[in-house]
Amino acid sequence: MTDISLSAVVPSDAIFTQARAHHVNPKHYELALAEQAMRRQNGRLMSIEEILHRNGFSSVEHVSQTTKNDSSDDLTMQALRLYVSSAAQTAMGLCLLELRQGILHIAVGDRVDDADLLRITKALARAGHKIKKVDVEAWDRADLARLMREQGEMAGDRLLRLLLELARDPDDASLVEEAVKDLLAEALQSRTSDIHLSLLDDDAQCWIRYRIDGDLVYKHLVPHRVMAPIVTRIKTDAKMDAADRQHPQDGRLGFEWQGRMIDVRCASLPVAPAGEKLTLRLLDRENLRSFDELFLHAPIVAEKLRKAVHAHTKDGGLIVVSGPTGSGKSTTLYGIIQEIDRASRAVYSVEAPVEYDMPLVDQTSVTDNSANSIADIIRALMRHDPDVIIVGEMRDGDTVEAALRATESGHMVITTVHSVDALHTLDRVDGFLSSAYRTSGLYILGHALVASLSQRLVKTLCPACHQKKKAIDVLGGEERCKELGIDPKATLAIANNKGCDLCGHSGFLGRTLALEAMFPPDDQASRRAITEMMVSNVTSSIVDVPGTIYIPRRESILDLIRRNAIDANMGASMLIEEVSMTSRGRG
Repeated sequence: MTDISLSAVVPSDAIFTQARAHHVNPKHYELALAEQAMRRQNGRLMSIEEILHRNGFSSVEHVSQTTKNDSSDDLTMQALRLYVSSAAQTAMGLCLLELRQGILHIAVGDRVDDADLLRITKALARAGHKIKKVDVEAWDRADLARLMREQGEMAGDRLLRLLLELARDPDDASLVEEAVKDLLAEALQSRTSDIHLSLLDDDAQCWIRYRIDGDLVYKHLVPHRVMAPIVTRIKTDAKMDAADRQHPQDGRLGFEWQGRMIDVRCASLPVAPAGEKLTLRLLDRENLRSFDELFLHAPIVAEKLRKAVHAHTKDGGLIVVSGPTGSGKSTTLYGIIQEIDRASRAVYSVEAPVEYDMPLVDQTSVTDNSANSIADIIRALMRHDPDVIIVGEMRDGDTVEAALRATESGHMVITTVHSVDALHTLDRVDGFLSSAYRTSGLYILGHALVASLSQRLVKTLCPACHQKKKAIDVLGGEERCKELGIDPKATLAIANNKGCDLCGHSGFLGRTLALEAMFPPDDQASRRAITEMMVSNVTSSIVDVPGTIYIPRRESILDLIRRNAIDANMGASMLIEEVSMTSRGRG
């Protein structure tokens, strides 16, 4: 048997020295070394930096320290795209020009987010390219859009050509294969989260549509004879029954793009009269935000959550992330997971199904065809010595009860639920409880709740074409500005209705988080008072309990407006809606 013990890899004093050099916990570095040795035996070479990042162990301190002390090899624009893809640069609204003598030159319109700069420097640091300074150059927006368009991959152009060729010869298997690859590549390049393919007898209804920044975009209209082989090929690659169009099916396939694997989750559905709908969810790990990136502009939330997930006492706890479908709940969930010290804590997840593979987390996938429900798996996990249990979503009474009983047993449970705001989340959980268990369940909830987060995704302005005006002109008067809490003399950003090539003439590019958070106090007297409020169905009064930390979504929206991240008119509408919802809730 091959000896892969850590002592055979590197002496312990060297482990400590190298861990300190990488600014990570020695335990994390030790695990990375063991994984590197195992992968080497299997014929795959991975750098320590890559493994540390993949496992979520890379730290901000590591990146900032290396950018201060180390120089870097020169990199051209083309080489930089190997580490930060053209699609990622487009989503950030910037273009990497060159890395010369440790100075990274970046072209932007007139705004760059600190979180985006952090992502770029971390990506380059993982590849061994150290940055001493970032030089941000303000470019004319039209010139920037033209440069980014030229640097982008031409997958869309190739796809159009292949679709035309397939119309002439739909039985050419090689053409079908290339078309599927370029379909996925174009979608990823366009920041698409989901691809919708409709296969119907009527050629005029066979659309390929992309979900981009929350909106469904009709992209390609192709005849049935072209769509049919494409759908068949995708279903075959996803290990689905390509001949069965009478029953819903689920499958997965992998796609290599720009040097990394993209996981594609596929689902088929029969549609009348004899057609089929195929939906592909594109899961790119590079799009997952780290804990620090998610809560960069919410320091109080970051501090409270970090304290909760780093606690080692088994007092139990419940963190709930809420929001509508497509609001980024799973992304936030995975970001919180990355903050957990998975090298010293047993972390399990039960999801329906598992979306992203998370290293050092034992993940269980539950589907409609599974023999066990989510609640069954949670109860089974009680016999596997868990510290933290991740529940993908609480969607029924059995799951809610099992999750609450897990917190009662001293385990940290992190989960999501569909609800409109942080306080309504408690009512939503209450609604799942059976009458026989309600009092006990609310008692556990009142004492175990650590945090209730509610989030929305808001479209961010295109950095290349947005316009700026005085707040008093945008919002229609000084009185309105004061009503919304905005300085009338402030300069605000609004979307360009005509847009530009960079944003596809929409005026928007990407989405960002509008967050609401509620943290109840820790003392038992306050917890009892909160429990009584929930039992009496007056959860809106919880924010008035002394010691409760409540950060309304209004504050997050105001911050986004003031930072010129979102359209001021859209932000103002959201503020008015938040005021209306708060009034109804209090009433």
